[in-house]
Amino acid sequence: MRALVRLVTAAAVTVTAVLVPVLGETPGSTAQAANTALFDAGNIIADAVFFDGLAMDAGAVQTFLDAKGASCTGGEMPCLKKYRQDTATQVPDPYCAGYQGAYQESAAAIIAKVGASCGINPRVLLVLLQKEQSIVTTKTPTVYAYDHATGFACPDTAPCNPAFTGFVSQVYFAARQFERYRIDAKSFRYKAGRVNTIQWHPDINCGTSDVYLANQATAELYNYTPYRPNQAALAAGYAAVAKTDPAAGCASYGNRNFWNYFTDWFGSTQSSGASAILDAYNAMGASDSWLGTATSGYICGLVNGGCFQRFQGGSLYWSPATGAHPVRGAIGGLWGNQNWEKGWLGYPTSDELCGLAQGGCAQNFQGASVYYTPATGAVPVGSPIYSGFAAQGYENGVFGYPVGWQTCGLANGGCYQAFQGGTVYYSPATGSHMVRGAIFATWANQRYETGRLGYPTTEESCTVGMTGAVGCWQTYQGGTLAWSGATGTQQLTGTIAGAWLAAGGPASSAGNPVGGQICGLVRGGCYQGFQGGTVYSGPPGVHMVRGAIFGIWGSRGYEAGALGYPVSEETCSPSGCTQSFEKSTIVWSPSAAPQYVGGAIGYHWLQAGALGNVVGMPVGPEICGLVNGGCYQGFTNGTTYYSPATGAFDVIGLLRDAWAQQGFEAGPLGYPVEDARAVPGGFSQRFQGGTLTLTTATGVVARS
Repeated sequence: MRALVRLVTAAAVTVTAVLVPVLGETPGSTAQAANTALFDAGNIIADAVFFDGLAMDAGAVQTFLDAKGASCTGGEMPCLKKYRQDTATQVPDPYCAGYQGAYQESAAAIIAKVGASCGINPRVLLVLLQKEQSIVTTKTPTVYAYDHATGFACPDTAPCNPAFTGFVSQVYFAARQFERYRIDAKSFRYKAGRVNTIQWHPDINCGTSDVYLANQATAELYNYTPYRPNQAALAAGYAAVAKTDPAAGCASYGNRNFWNYFTDWFGSTQSSGASAILDAYNAMGASDSWLGTATSGYICGLVNGGCFQRFQGGSLYWSPATGAHPVRGAIGGLWGNQNWEKGWLGYPTSDELCGLAQGGCAQNFQGASVYYTPATGAVPVGSPIYSGFAAQGYENGVFGYPVGWQTCGLANGGCYQAFQGGTVYYSPATGSHMVRGAIFATWANQRYETGRLGYPTTEESCTVGMTGAVGCWQTYQGGTLAWSGATGTQQLTGTIAGAWLAAGGPASSAGNPVGGQICGLVRGGCYQGFQGGTVYSGPPGVHMVRGAIFGIWGSRGYEAGALGYPVSEETCSPSGCTQSFEKSTIVWSPSAAPQYVGGAIGYHWLQAGALGNVVGMPVGPEICGLVNGGCYQGFTNGTTYYSPATGAFDVIGLLRDAWAQQGFEAGPLGYPVEDARAVPGGFSQRFQGGTLTLTTATGVVARS
């Protein structure tokens, strides 16, 4: 992937013929007056700060020298800000990347090139030059100061080694020595991550103290200047301890002055951001990772206290709130186009995660998550749609990857965003739901969320319908849209929609709707045609009427006729079908004319099992006008009689024959007051005027 390149103030510095772009910023706003009460003998400077070899380019160093050497007039040697010399080439070795010599290079170029080559912060080198020879701020530089500029190969207890005399040698080999301390750490006295015994002064009689050295950079400063400042030296600030003070003879100043100058000139020697970036870089495998080698120093002072560093393969960004995370490639490019951490996306809050479906990658930022595939490019998904995207399984769910940016400002606070699977719509009242295909087209024709349907309230659901074909549906604030290949897209609303969905939608006996809902029927009723029949909603509820029964009911005037609205679904058995309506039940058989069972007789028949009743199917209409307001209706296996005084009961078989011989309901027995019941040896049935008992062994019916 192509590395993200963020534009910074940079200049090209030639190191072993390789062009290395480095930062040209020296943020003066971070500097502060050194307070030696904050000096930490075990952590003088952070590794990330010390080894930031690209922290300043030649232009930044020159600007700094001009400012600090403003009062310099020159002496035996020119001021450092004006110093130039021919430099020789140094070959690369395990400690530095070498040095490409040049004609009449400035001190600033030398310092910047050496820092980049050896991986030592040019600010560290500037401080080293000052604390050893005051060469940065002196008004009248001397030859000696240039020859021994960094104090390299000049031990406190022996003469300087003349082999390293001269400014460029002093700077280069001092920086190289720091790298030796790091790479060959086991070979040197002071080591990071352990307690070290450190002298207060070159005079061993001044004693020692035990110090836990928290990091490699601090260990290197003690290896270079192996003494710890005592309290008197710290209290003196930059000055020497007064000779009258008993502690003066054991005061050392090298590491104190290093900390003082760095803090005064450049700010804190500690950088949580730079340290976090360094830790993250090392955890990724440093230069062996896809980031490769650094191409800038640590750049801090970003919004919300952030820092970043550029590498060959991308950049590492850090903020106190988010930690350190790498950014690269297409996702990094989109982030950069949105103004990096200053834009609405904010800082990265996770590393990039790749290996997703379709060759995808994703990365979280404060303001949104950015998803990428080769087919869709990099697209952000943020609040409020992100929660619905997550609930549906992210890119593995029905949404798939985003293919368009989120747009908000719709009615009632809504937003929408296009994904591979469809377009996701959100409102605070409904959440995020995707709309697609034919259902989306119908919804769009009804003016999207501004139409009577409003926003979607569920995802689209599909199932195999009653015809064996797939049917789909989706609910909205104002109704439900249902689709199948055979019926197209139809709208359902109100109780019909609710009942249809509760019954299983396309998988119900109704199947898919084949037309729109029609209302305005008597008593506020509505109906809608479906593949399986016509569904009616009215005061008794929602029920479907179909087939022969629908035809019979229709012939009686539908809901406005004598039967009223349906009050149940159709029930069928091998012998026929029944369906109850407000005022009667229609009974249909393919082998007989349709009949109606209503009132108390119909209720008794239904309670006794309807088509499974012992009396069987009705064979004629109900006949009324009997004595005492009675009625009867014939069935295939018997007759049901009713009177207001007794209710409705069946009379069948030999018991009916015996009752008939007594004159039916007009005889002495009157109307039945119960259905026949089993008794020992047969059956018995009570009537108003007595009881008839059938002995099944003889077939004789006796009255009592």
